[in-house]
Amino acid sequence: MKIRPHRLRVSLLGLGVVVMLLLSACGSGAGPQPVRLTFWAWVPGMDKAVDLFNRTHKDIQVTLDNIPPGNRGGYGKMHAAVMSGDAPCLAQMEFQELPSFLLNSELVDLGPYLTQADRADFQQGTWDLVTFEGGTYAVPQATGPMALYYREDLLKKWDIKVPTTWQEYREAAVKIRKADPDAYITTFAANDAAPFISLAWQAGTPWIDTRDEVWHAELTSPASTKVAQFWQDMIKDDLVKVAPQFTPSWYKDLNSGGVVAVPVAQWAEAIMEANAPESAGKWRAAPLPQWEPGGKASASYGGSATSLLRGCEHPEEAVEFALWINRDPRSVEMLIKSGFGWPAAISGMSNPQLTKPSAFLGGQQTAQLFTDSSNQVPQGWVWWPTFDDTVKILSDRFEEALSGQSTLVDALKAAETRTVEQIRTKGLRAE
Repeated sequence: MKIRPHRLRVSLLGLGVVVMLLLSACGSGAGPQPVRLTFWAWVPGMDKAVDLFNRTHKDIQVTLDNIPPGNRGGYGKMHAAVMSGDAPCLAQMEFQELPSFLLNSELVDLGPYLTQADRADFQQGTWDLVTFEGGTYAVPQATGPMALYYREDLLKKWDIKVPTTWQEYREAAVKIRKADPDAYITTFAANDAAPFISLAWQAGTPWIDTRDEVWHAELTSPASTKVAQFWQDMIKDDLVKVAPQFTPSWYKDLNSGGVVAVPVAQWAEAIMEANAPESAGKWRAAPLPQWEPGGKASASYGGSATSLLRGCEHPEEAVEFALWINRDPRSVEMLIKSGFGWPAAISGMSNPQLTKPSAFLGGQQTAQLFTDSSNQVPQGWVWWPTFDDTVKILSDRFEEALSGQSTLVDALKAAETRTVEQIRTKGLRAE
């Protein structure tokens, strides 16, 4: 992956010097007291994993501070802490947020502290998401491989096959509307473009290409335009319900059969189970529909990693903790139970918590399904430093499209133009 703005390159060189000086200082003053680190995170259940680490590592003690999830205030707090020189050593960070922190030289390169054995314990695709300019800026924690969650009882009742292509998905949507005028195959969330971005990821063309040290925006590629036109037609023909997900109304639809086949990430299963208990046992999971028959492309929605923030005085110990918390089987099991997502650690994918039958899915075992999904996420995707702004403009334009003022394709065009403009404001070359 090539991200090489001159200002960033210079800053990273400076950061490397700082890290070397800090290491030298640490080496000359080692004492009997344990190294103490602070970790900012929001994953439920993280406290139990940190407690276990502290009990088993007397030389390193970690204090966990729970912060608001990323865009609800956590990232703002991190940026402010780094600027004031009072940042914690460790912080949970979603993959798409890493470039904005890296652009301001707010992250520590973990490369000097990682071995090949460490890297082999995690999926290469997750390392790709935390690697910039040859540096590694986080330890992968969890991802969001997607699948199609569908109501088996209703599809059987209406004699509808589980769709394997997006064309079949549309045909199933037509049949569902005829079978029950109150039911839709799924919802389209106008207020949150993130799920749409994941489905565009599946289509195969990354939204950003960083060749030749220039950020090339490809939001309006034929592949992404195809995805936008597909959902535009679904909306126009009243085949999809326009409504947000993860709301009380959405959970009510899950329970009642108001939505029948939802493309969503694996981590959503725990949320669906907790909020739509009356539908437990009626759902199943299948691979995402494909754009071509026989295709094997999946997508990822969500996911995060453990980063070291600028100013961390004990990077070696912090990396030891970041690796342990994200790959130790006991820690991973605790985090799986809390619903943190699909583990990035390869060993975690066969954790008994994931291989056991799912009561919510009527006893279905989905470990292999999501292992395959995780492996089939198209490679080459690059997050960009103005991601949040892109999502906002895209969401705003989606709402205009749904009011009939424009289209989803128009929204892509507007978001592409805006993304280029915003990247340039960061001092980077973009087109």
